[in-house]
Amino acid sequence: MESQVYSRKISSEEEKENYVMVFKDKLSFFPTAGRTFELHQGPAQKRVKVESYHCTCRGPESPHEHYFIPWKGMKAGDTVIIRKDPKKAARYTLQLRSSEGQGGLCG
Repeated sequence: MESQVYSRKISSEEEKENYVMVFKDKLSFFPTAGRTFELHQGPAQKRVKVESYHCTCRGPESPHEHYFIPWKGMKAGDTVIIRKDPKKAARYTLQLRSSEGQGGLCG
């Protein structure tokens, strides 16, 4: 059974560029790239989609894509936790575990 949770620690690049990186091996957790879905954080709701950009970070001989979900308000070191809604296929919830203080949850 596929996991119902996607979790990762936010990097300084993700904080600066306002997105959550989605690793290629975790793409199947989300709807197909380009299809919109609901992402909820507390009372905030946004329609988002997995997007990509071309990259040559491994050199020009190894071009590839990086996948991400646009989302603002995250800080480097925060842990983002995205859960599938078991009752609605295209609905997900996002929580942030702050890297500061007591590690409380937001959203």
